[in-house]
Amino acid sequence: MTFTVAIVGRPNVGKSTLFNRLTGKKHALVDDMPGVTRDRREGAAHIGDLGFTVIDTAGLEDAAPETLAGRMRAQTEAAIAHADVVLMVIDGRAGVTPTDRVFAGQLRRHKGPVVLLVNKCEGRAPQSTLAEAYSLGLGDPIPLSAEHGEGLGDLYAALAPHAKEIVEPDIEEEIDDTDDENLLLEGLEEEEPEPEALQIVIVGRPNAGKSTLVNALIGEERVLTGPEAGITRDAIAIEWEWRGRKVRLIDTAGIRKRANVTGKVEKLAVSDALRAVQYAHVVILLVDAEAPLEKQDATIAAHVIEEGRALVVAVNKWDLVTDGKAVMQEIQHRLENVL
Repeated sequence: MTFTVAIVGRPNVGKSTLFNRLTGKKHALVDDMPGVTRDRREGAAHIGDLGFTVIDTAGLEDAAPETLAGRMRAQTEAAIAHADVVLMVIDGRAGVTPTDRVFAGQLRRHKGPVVLLVNKCEGRAPQSTLAEAYSLGLGDPIPLSAEHGEGLGDLYAALAPHAKEIVEPDIEEEIDDTDDENLLLEGLEEEEPEPEALQIVIVGRPNAGKSTLVNALIGEERVLTGPEAGITRDAIAIEWEWRGRKVRLIDTAGIRKRANVTGKVEKLAVSDALRAVQYAHVVILLVDAEAPLEKQDATIAAHVIEEGRALVVAVNKWDLVTDGKAVMQEIQHRLENVL
């Protein structure tokens, strides 16, 4: 059994950089622009021999619940409630801000342990920020640099007491190398290997309803949804189980025509989605029933087929269709002609 650590803080303090450092992979999108992360992303993390699950979250912002920022904050609050330990990150260069003080006050009311991290402390730590950080009332601040991997030893020391279980070999009994060895081999032959999780990636144009489909399948508001196009940026993997079969659902960013993809963050998000397709067993192409299988849908489908993945075309927003038979005939005709 492992424990869960949530990384929280205001936008652009280095949460995703720390997530990538702890997981050893550049899965979370990182950019100088604040607010790149929107959904919460989980990953297997390690510091030395200490293993745990880490959750990257959106930047904490004081916003109305119905706004996009407010819905992002609700996702962060869900991560805090789920976590065994919360890491609050502040920017060592910017110092303690009024927003940091507001959220520190909220975390002081949190029942679980909170560790305060002062990020971007490359080389010599900014002593003024470290001294000011004590005023947040979250204990001794830990200086670190997520980008350069400095300060992880102190973070290890802070997290180690929260490890729930350390598995050690049982050396109380010695086994006989004759009969017992045969019994062990017989047991291994009888044991069936655990089936690999079925990896399902959901792709499509922006605002096709990919995140809504994920939430409907797992029965909870796990990923951010809303009327705004392009909410999802990172490819978010969610462990699920269907009738005893392990499934890994992956929600991805909407893929627009290449000519329309201009910003750096959107380019990274699209690359993340296309990379997820490479590792999929099955890809669900979600299309909008009101504009079924447009040219961009066909382009995405062709890419999936070129990658050799099993393709399922799903038509969303079917409740808006008045003549279902005609729409299905049109989709079938386009599939036959384009693919």
